[in-house]
Amino acid sequence: MKKILLLLPLTLLLNSCVVETGGCIEPAAINYESFADYDDGSCYYSSDVVFYEDVAAAVYFDLLDVDWLDLTVDGEYIGTLDATLGLTYIPNCNEIDAVVFSLEWDNASHSSFSWTIRDETGFKHYEGVETIYPNECLPMELTFKKIQEYKEATK
Repeated sequence: MKKILLLLPLTLLLNSCVVETGGCIEPAAINYESFADYDDGSCYYSSDVVFYEDVAAAVYFDLLDVDWLDLTVDGEYIGTLDATLGLTYIPNCNEIDAVVFSLEWDNASHSSFSWTIRDETGFKHYEGVETIYPNECLPMELTFKKIQEYKEATK
């Protein structure tokens, strides 16, 4: 009985000395830490986006004599797209005929971004806002329909 009474305080003392470790406990995050005991708000996420246009949009730009389109995301230049090259398929995030870029954010399970398309004269053909989730390849298609709807909405 004496041994049990001596072991009980020792066990309680050892259990109270356990140190918890903070870190990112979200498995979808880039910096996921399986050993973390609690979320310390440090989670960091990333996803890829592939921007391309459909054939109808390419024909439209060809008729306007527009050769290229600049893509900006949240006001930052991301890349240039051949305005007369329309794709008939949904490209993956390794497509050479598209603009591919990565978005990164922290402390949220998803994020949103704004994007704008301008031609070589600076004319804005489209702008929109999209939501993105971690670890995905988000295809962003500029369609003739989107361009027409944008034109109507901004008259």
